[in-house]
Amino acid sequence: MNKIQIKLTSINSRIIFGAVIIVGSFMLLTGLTLSKTFYISAYSALEERMTGQVYLLMADRDIAPSRSSVETSKDHLKLQLAGRSVYSQLSGYITQADGVILWLSDPNIESTLPPIRPLINGKKEHGKKIFQKYEVNGTPFIGLSIPIFWDFKNPRFPLIYHISDNLTDLNNKISDYQYSLWSNLLLMSIILFTTLFFILRWGLKPLREVEQEIKAVEQGEQECLEKQYPDEITPLTKNINQLIQFERQQQLRYQNALADLAHSLKTPLAIIKSQSPSPPSSSPLSQETINNINNAVDRMNSIIEYQLQRAGANTLSSHIQYLHLEPVVQNLLDSMKKIYRDKNINYHISIEQGLQFKIDEGDFMEILGNLLDNACKWCQKQVNLHLYLKNTRLHILVSDDGPGIASDMLRDITKRGVRIDELTPGHGVGLAIVKDIVNVYNGKIKFSSTPKGSLEVTIIFQV
Repeated sequence: MNKIQIKLTSINSRIIFGAVIIVGSFMLLTGLTLSKTFYISAYSALEERMTGQVYLLMADRDIAPSRSSVETSKDHLKLQLAGRSVYSQLSGYITQADGVILWLSDPNIESTLPPIRPLINGKKEHGKKIFQKYEVNGTPFIGLSIPIFWDFKNPRFPLIYHISDNLTDLNNKISDYQYSLWSNLLLMSIILFTTLFFILRWGLKPLREVEQEIKAVEQGEQECLEKQYPDEITPLTKNINQLIQFERQQQLRYQNALADLAHSLKTPLAIIKSQSPSPPSSSPLSQETINNINNAVDRMNSIIEYQLQRAGANTLSSHIQYLHLEPVVQNLLDSMKKIYRDKNINYHISIEQGLQFKIDEGDFMEILGNLLDNACKWCQKQVNLHLYLKNTRLHILVSDDGPGIASDMLRDITKRGVRIDELTPGHGVGLAIVKDIVNVYNGKIKFSSTPKGSLEVTIIFQV
């Protein structure tokens, strides 16, 4: 049997759920207790009044044991209830031990007597009160019987005194009370739940304000949490501000270190290049070797220039802002068209207008630039690029119509230094860099083959 688990991920839902359980249980128990108490009290009061009427009936009847009869000044005497009740319809009668009726308060009540006369059989104790409920033609009644031994020597005694009452009115009164009780409890519960809801909203308002301020910091609208909060939240907001400041300082130190390193390498590289022999010199190095050295120096210098620009372009914000992807994609495509203009590549681009994602621009360019460069390098005539949002996930798909990669090598192409074709220019680190950046943003990267055998790269980020 599967267990049903309720997963409450917010403080608001937890408090509301707890309040509903507690208040609902309290109201239910209160209603059941009051309803049962009123029920017991009403019937107890009725039983006491019926007992009093039996005693009045005993006092009113004149017993003649020798004639085994009941003498009365009137053939029938209507009972009067001391302390009248609007829902009492009392009837009285007297029977012998064998059930023979000796006296009725009204000749018409014989049809409402219990189907089985009480105390015909069984042991009869003097003065013992016996209550029983019964129905006659669907009408509820309650009866009280008390045996009295007027003459212990006469076997035809005791006489048994009976009082019966119609319960219809009493039950209606109980039903009316229960309806009123549960209606009032329901109304009180609604009022209480509404009050708790507004108190809860007011009490948790500082947490919502913290959430809004954190979002504002993420979007670059403010530098830190600025509002004043209750004592319980103040330590949290102070720690958040300290964390933001520390991260900002760390990022600044990283940027400065990168800039310093790049700047320091520029001078040695300039010296190396200036010392390269000219073609007329009698250098033992061949012209091809000299050209390779100069190309390598130029390449290193380009990398350093790129890193310097990247370090200088980064802001001091302690967060990453949302980036509009369409302009960046267009810039990269313009660059690819210039680099591979000789291949006359057909670019099939699909990107949602206004698409944004929270990522550093340099990281996004590094990811998409490497993927597009590989696709352009290996394609025949076509490169496909699709960017879209689906189920709060950003999907990036890059494919080409090239020869593709063997399935047994797909898992190794992101390893540093691994190259599929040693004859093609490259260093085997581009896809490794892509994978590292994707991992930083908790994304997933997948390499697969299209139906035509070409390579398709899929990257998925959680928005």
